[in-house]
Amino acid sequence: MKIECDVLVVGAGPAGLTAAMFLLKKGFSTVVLERNKFPGSQQISYDITEGNRIKNILNKMKINPVKISNISEWISPNYSFVLDSKIDDYYFKRGSEKDSIENIMLEKLPKKNVDVLFESRIDTLEIKKKQVIKTLVKTSNEKMTIKPKYIIGADGVQSDLRKKLKIKTKIYSTFKGAGVIVQSEKQNLIPHAKIYFDKNLAPGGYIYSGSIKNISFFCNVIDDIFFKKIKLQNNLKKFIEHKISWDFKNINFFGGIGASGIHYNNLKNVLLVGGAALFYDPFLGYGLNYAFESGYFAAHAIINYNIEIYKKYVKEIQTEINNRVRVREIWRKADNIFFDNLIKVLRGEYYSKDEDIKNILDLFND
Repeated sequence: MKIECDVLVVGAGPAGLTAAMFLLKKGFSTVVLERNKFPGSQQISYDITEGNRIKNILNKMKINPVKISNISEWISPNYSFVLDSKIDDYYFKRGSEKDSIENIMLEKLPKKNVDVLFESRIDTLEIKKKQVIKTLVKTSNEKMTIKPKYIIGADGVQSDLRKKLKIKTKIYSTFKGAGVIVQSEKQNLIPHAKIYFDKNLAPGGYIYSGSIKNISFFCNVIDDIFFKKIKLQNNLKKFIEHKISWDFKNINFFGGIGASGIHYNNLKNVLLVGGAALFYDPFLGYGLNYAFESGYFAAHAIINYNIEIYKKYVKEIQTEINNRVRVREIWRKADNIFFDNLIKVLRGEYYSKDEDIKNILDLFND
């Protein structure tokens, strides 16, 4: 079987589906490949991300987050600070269920000029003059040749496409997370995002929590350099036993990985987006906002037949990520005294000349 199309999108997560939606609206024939049986995250069940930078993109797609809140609470071992921010937190459900963000997006794809192929992956690529001219794709029951004018790589942090194309990368940080979903009779038990800092439980990272209706979720995220020393699920169980006072039952555990860095792509018709492009905030851990945004700008560049639009965007995001690496280094070595002092400064109860604390506060002022 042979297919010719304007754009081949590799990966049916938020980044890939965002790109596909805008391309299809402008009449570009699009094929979407997804290596799994369902779209989007296979591991992450709930996500919280910065909403302001993607608000207009979501409005154009007529996609709504499950919950919006501009309040978050930062908690060190001995202090807490409630942040009433101008930046909204957007809550999303992820994964295989019908009401996940990925499945909602899939349903909203314009049906004309699109093929969505599950359990499919690229086997080989043919490249001439720095352009991919042909791909051999394996599905669950056949092989096919696809000849795209452009390829959007949206197959996540451990991108198989990026590896096959031998695109060089520089990784700044890798995060690993383990989460648990709990169900209770009461609604919205965690009214706003709560982020806990504790070197003993989450070195180089944090534990975040939130609620959507009667579901609450907790996720322990740590820097990969500490992974061998930390048992994420055990630490999370220990944390929940001390922090939750209401009756609940565990539904399931989930996990994930995120990597922040830059990639060096010199192919003329290949655009990497989202996790495949290593677009992941090295400090706050946001990745879903970059997924929506990069998918949009990749589609915008193709629609305007000007890849320089996307190259400019990539350069801006890579600069943004690079500027936050210094804060990442601070966070890796932070201890509980540092976390307590940071929260006390945020509360206005303590003045610190600590340059590391100043760098973190400057980031929030930006």
